[in-house]
Amino acid sequence: MNKIILKEHFSTNVVKLEVEAPLIAKSRRAGHFVIVKVGEKGERIPLTIASSDVEKGTITLVVQKVGVSSAKLCSLEAGDYITDVVGPLGKATHIEKFGTVICACGGVGTAPMQSTNASTDSLGQAL
Repeated sequence: MNKIILKEHFSTNVVKLEVEAPLIAKSRRAGHFVIVKVGEKGERIPLTIASSDVEKGTITLVVQKVGVSSAKLCSLEAGDYITDVVGPLGKATHIEKFGTVICACGGVGTAPMQSTNASTDSLGQAL
């Protein structure tokens, strides 16, 4: 079980969750995702890790409420627990320093773009 540390509404249907997950926060890279499940019989939902804080041991997820499972996740509050958070999964994005780069994104897809920010990788390490 992973505790929700912070919940912030971006809009009526989009929520930012900061979740306690120290091992995931330590090992994740840009492009990785997690699988979350709310409740023992809940559906498994893949979510991109928007950012992490190794010192706090947290990961940030941005969730858009579109169905029953995402609605359950969005209904949780700070202090509540997510039944399962598994990850990091997937292939990390290859990042090199090329100079100035423009990244285009929209909607909830903007969240993962934060982790490829400027001259640092997803863990804040200089490239």
